[in-house]
Amino acid sequence: MSKKLLTTFVLTFCFIQFFHAQQFQDSLITSFKTYTSSPRETTYAHLNKSVFIKGETLGFTAYVFDKNSKKPSLTTSNLYCVIEDNQKQIIQSKLIRITEGKGHGKFNIDSLYTAGEYTFKAYTNWQKNFDEPNFFSEIIEVIDDKTISKDEDTGLKSKIDAQFLPESGHAISDVSNVFGIIIKDGFGFGIPNLEGTIVDDKKNTISNFKVNQLGIGAVSFTPKANKTYTAVINHDNKTFNFKINNIDPKGIVLSIKNTADKVIVNFKTNNATHKVIKKNKYRLTIHNGDVLKIINFDFSKKTELTSLINTTDLQTGINIFTVFDNNNNKPILECLFFKHEGIKNINSDLAAVVKQQDTVTATISYKNISFSKYSNLSVSILPNQTKAYNHHQNIISSTYLQPYLKGPVENAKYYFTAIDNQKKYDLNNLLITQGWSSYNWFNIFNNPPKTYFTFEKGIYFKATANKTETNNFIMYPLRYNSSMVYNVSENKNTFEQRHLYPINDETINIAELNKKGKVKSPKLYLQFYPSVIPTISYNFNVKNSKYKHQRLDNLNSVFLESNIIKTQMLEEVIIEASKKQTRLEELKRTSWGRIDLWDAKKRERTPNLAAYLSKWFKVGRDKYGNITVTTYRGSTPVVFLDDVRLTGGLGQLTTLPMYNIDYIEINTNGLGLSMFERFQGAIKIYTDPNIRFLDTKYDGITFQSYKLPLTFSDEKQFYKPIYTTYKSDFYNHYGVIDWLPINSLNQNNELVIKFKSFDVKSINLYIEGITDDGSYISETKTINP
Repeated sequence: MSKKLLTTFVLTFCFIQFFHAQQFQDSLITSFKTYTSSPRETTYAHLNKSVFIKGETLGFTAYVFDKNSKKPSLTTSNLYCVIEDNQKQIIQSKLIRITEGKGHGKFNIDSLYTAGEYTFKAYTNWQKNFDEPNFFSEIIEVIDDKTISKDEDTGLKSKIDAQFLPESGHAISDVSNVFGIIIKDGFGFGIPNLEGTIVDDKKNTISNFKVNQLGIGAVSFTPKANKTYTAVINHDNKTFNFKINNIDPKGIVLSIKNTADKVIVNFKTNNATHKVIKKNKYRLTIHNGDVLKIINFDFSKKTELTSLINTTDLQTGINIFTVFDNNNNKPILECLFFKHEGIKNINSDLAAVVKQQDTVTATISYKNISFSKYSNLSVSILPNQTKAYNHHQNIISSTYLQPYLKGPVENAKYYFTAIDNQKKYDLNNLLITQGWSSYNWFNIFNNPPKTYFTFEKGIYFKATANKTETNNFIMYPLRYNSSMVYNVSENKNTFEQRHLYPINDETINIAELNKKGKVKSPKLYLQFYPSVIPTISYNFNVKNSKYKHQRLDNLNSVFLESNIIKTQMLEEVIIEASKKQTRLEELKRTSWGRIDLWDAKKRERTPNLAAYLSKWFKVGRDKYGNITVTTYRGSTPVVFLDDVRLTGGLGQLTTLPMYNIDYIEINTNGLGLSMFERFQGAIKIYTDPNIRFLDTKYDGITFQSYKLPLTFSDEKQFYKPIYTTYKSDFYNHYGVIDWLPINSLNQNNELVIKFKSFDVKSINLYIEGITDDGSYISETKTINP
């Protein structure tokens, strides 16, 4: 291309950009602005495993991001997490509270499950407004003692399907075309490293190709008019032929290549087409679902146009190149290009590992980020030989790639792990095979989203009084909401409350204040929103496991205790005592302070929280009767209830019933706390998940309790099965060491975790997370304690 033509092209680009900045009123621009004006959210869930045995627990940490900024969303608090069977029926569901863009929960893989594949989904109500697949979806697998090795299905294993897809969606004769290649087996997985040839109808070799380890590749050649072409592939000592039929005699093709700092955009047509279209005007749009740029071009003088676009002029992540016929704004071609520059993907240094007895402390340092006030990293800890962690997505691919594609991507995390030039090349070959993006131009022009579904922040209720004496009401506190007083005007009989976060089986407790200022049971009718788990219909998944699971005949005997067994009543006192001791030892190994595990006798002997804490602290009462606690050094300890820090200290727990307490951790030495909290120490109180936090009476006060149709799931602790042995192949392939859903970096940008190693010699730490400066962390660390 001449320098003059390049200059003209760049000037045209800048000219159009100028008018775009001045809100140039074009129907395409107006439609795009309207369609993308509503903000989008994306979700990602880090699952502790992908293959489960009945009796295990699926733990997950969920993240909600603003789609454009790629930072944690602060708008939505409600996240719906469901597991569906292959008939799209919901097996289990939970409402998870999202705080600062994150939340966590768990599902017990119990008797509701049989062997097979299930779909885990995580989505917000707001996401239901849009056609793009912004929510998270991934297959999990449940196996049992009837699971048959996939090796036995030789028909599917040896089946091969190959597709040769022209870049931009069209191939034409007599010009060089690029074809994306994807070769899969009968299970839907890419067949690695296959080679093949393109031959014409006279068996002449036109070109050769080879796919990568995921079955993805590309080939370019110039087809001639009135000739046919075939791809020939040898696999498992068999020859397979695939016709390449999608070659047209006329049309336009678009191809994109990248250099170190520029993107080469190439428009081509053949002589047969040029005679017809040389007076036509075309425009190229480039967008990422947020920013739109436009370039005008035509074929008035040449059959091929080439130009360079600075990579800095493109957006980080997906860039969607679409060619329009300027006469009717009809999209005719589309290519996808990915820009890696700008993604803050942070890797750690070597982990420092200390083992004391059977407890491992791993310190992982992240030096390439500024001090992070907010961060969360979730860590799945599994044996190094595991076959149970086969996720296709990581936090980066789920945020930057998958929402922009119409179909699923096998092992999408590959393209964002240890990124190099080969992976950039492989990703852009993959994008050739994906066709058009998830942004449908017909919908952009004709069906802009209507936001029927709202952002959700907690539970809302509207109360209608059937009969009232004073129109004054009081709602008693929930664990995460303070009490509220309602003074309803005389001409109204309704009041409402938003942003409630009831958990598990909490109820809304309301009393009416009579004329004497005393309370009585009211006559109210309450309506709640949301009241059910909504569904989301966009479905696409890729199978999760490529491992050939062996027949597992001994699954009934692999657990000493699982989340199914632990719910069964044990008759022998000695076994109960043993279980209690085992649990106490487990809690001690993963804590920094003194663990006091409560039982019925301790609850009966302890009159209140103040009496209990007086063993370690100076305990008093303020003028309001609330508990005050200080250390003997004069500092005020940090207080946590079920791992939630209480900003009001122990005053919020003055009336906490003793029968609610499961165990308490007293940390007077400050180990494991931040630098600012270390001299304060900590009191961590954990309540029993099987006992209601609130009873229906406070000191004889009468009120009406209203059961909510939907509450938030409050997960206190991930349950790890206890295995009969930690040295078997089964444990090394499918067992769990630990799952740590919520972890933050300390003041030195270090992740410090503790867990019991069970004498496993080599351990994988699967880490996913984000920090407040927009840095993403997604890596696998192998340690040898």
